[in-house]
Amino acid sequence: MLTYLRRRATIKGPFGGSRGWTFIWAVLLGARLLRRFTKPKPEILLTEKVGPGETLVISGIDREPRVLGGS
Repeated sequence: MLTYLRRRATIKGPFGGSRGWTFIWAVLLGARLLRRFTKPKPEILLTEKVGPGETLVISGIDREPRVLGGS
């Protein structure tokens, strides 16, 4: 629903000349920017380079393994 409103406001507001839709567009844009700048950044625990032929395995000790694609 927000995507529809954002698209509609962009077309009818700044590009269409409607003052009301421009206001809605500005509010939606401001909310989106505020959300982007206030959400916490993910914590990076490890960074390593993986060369050709090497395998990267990610696992957790508190979880049972799952079989994907099995019946």
